Amino acid sequence: MAGEVAIEIARQLADPVRGLRDRLALVVDHLERHVAHSTGPTPYPWRSLQTLRQDLAAAYLEATTLARRLDELDRALDDDPPGWFDLPAAVELGLRLAGHHLGAGIELLIDLAATPPVRGTPGTLALLVAHLVAISAHSARALAGSTLSIRVTAEDGWALVLIADNGTGSADATAHGDTARAVLLPWGATIDAASEAGQGTSFELRLITGVPTPG
Repeated sequence: MAGEVAIEIARQLADPVRGLRDRLALVVDHLERHVAHSTGPTPYPWRSLQTLRQDLAAAYLEATTLARRLDELDRALDDDPPGWFDLPAAVELGLRLAGHHLGAGIELLIDLAATPPVRGTPGTLALLVAHLVAISAHSARALAGSTLSIRVTAEDGWALVLIADNGTGSADATAHGDTARAVLLPWGATIDAASEAGQGTSFELRLITGVPTPG
């Protein structure tokens, strides 16, 4: 599961990295031409300076975006032992990891309500959310006008993550639910997965809540 998410993000990074390379190549070319044609303290032409500034600014923004994406992936792949963590923050990270699945053509409903701390590993939970959101987004995108909802709530000593859509459904939803259940089981957590053709998919994750003991 982690490998699939990492591969998807690596594919997303390929074009921006090439774009960054090309922008930096233009900057280097501008500088080399200036050096080649300069004789003495000739001011750099204002128009060329503006172009160079714009290219540098664009390259900086692209580099910042790439660094942020890599930082998000690094956080998700963190292999810390299970402990208490902030569930909405982990779900938000999962949504950013799956962001490329949430583009045009899908109406999004997101409600990340505060919950007590939950037991588990936040990076693993984020990867799991990214994986399930991608499945639900695929179902939603296949049927025009579909809605994908992601909610975090708490009830009766549990924290819930609800991922659902009203798209075409997924034949593999139950199998993905079984995989997720194996991940969640050591935390005392569980998941219900369902799908019906033409009705969409739904995943309901339940995690134990509590107040962490100091130390």
